[in-house]
Amino acid sequence: MGVQFWWFYDVAVVAAILVCVFITVKKGLLKAALSFVGYMLALFLSLSISASMMNSINETVCNSNKKKIRQILEDYDYTEELAGYIQTLGYNVYVNRKTLGDIIHQEGDIDGKIYKYLNNINAEKVDTESAFKEKLHEGYALIASNIISRELSLYSAETAARMIKEDPETFYEFMIKMDDPDDRRPPADFLVDTYLSEPYRSQIRLVSILAVMIFILVLTFFVTYARGSKDHTEISFIGGFFSGLIGIFKGVVIVFAIAVIVRLNVVLGSNKMLFFNHEAIDNTYVFKYVYEFVRNL
Repeated sequence: MGVQFWWFYDVAVVAAILVCVFITVKKGLLKAALSFVGYMLALFLSLSISASMMNSINETVCNSNKKKIRQILEDYDYTEELAGYIQTLGYNVYVNRKTLGDIIHQEGDIDGKIYKYLNNINAEKVDTESAFKEKLHEGYALIASNIISRELSLYSAETAARMIKEDPETFYEFMIKMDDPDDRRPPADFLVDTYLSEPYRSQIRLVSILAVMIFILVLTFFVTYARGSKDHTEISFIGGFFSGLIGIFKGVVIVFAIAVIVRLNVVLGSNKMLFFNHEAIDNTYVFKYVYEFVRNL
């Protein structure tokens, strides 16, 4: 949805750079030089400071997420959810909850044991083993996603689902930890530490980058206005040329900030939102490179 609006991002890039060039040239070389220092500091300090801020804040956010997931799991019957999912696969079987619970709370090849159990219910093969396991892994991902999306962002739920599909055996540990109904701390901690670290570290860093950039750019505006207010020198060709180059750099910094905002909207919500989706961004000619840089942070 919103893929047809891919051009909006590239238009925003061109507009940001042209506006910055126009304003910078018009203000004169002195203000351009002062603003260049400020924009340079805003870019590099936001990238460096945000990394340390991310590490210091991340533990607090993780503890909060663990508490939310633990509350969801308090009255959560994972065996019932998995059994219900298996019964929707069209195998015409009734899954005994106790038997399934005994299987998923054991170590070893849980997928293989479930497959063997289902084949024995009606004494016939329900599916090929590979096809069954693929559907079962979809179920693991769906169940985990539903748990996480109750309190946390859709992007976090989608990230966890993707990670489970890529390596479903990691999810065994969650199922085993759900064996104790009186202590939901271990499975909640496992979900957050294993699948939610990436999206929330990304959120923290993006917010930190924006906060530092806004602070320095606002400070730059006031310093530039105060120190350059008496600059009434006529704009020369050389001065205009260098001011234009500085304006281009400022435009690139603004585009970087826009990419951070777009990425933050994705990780706080979902990749399926109008405008803020990867497919639309991938169709752009210029913006996708800036966005990819931000995404890799």
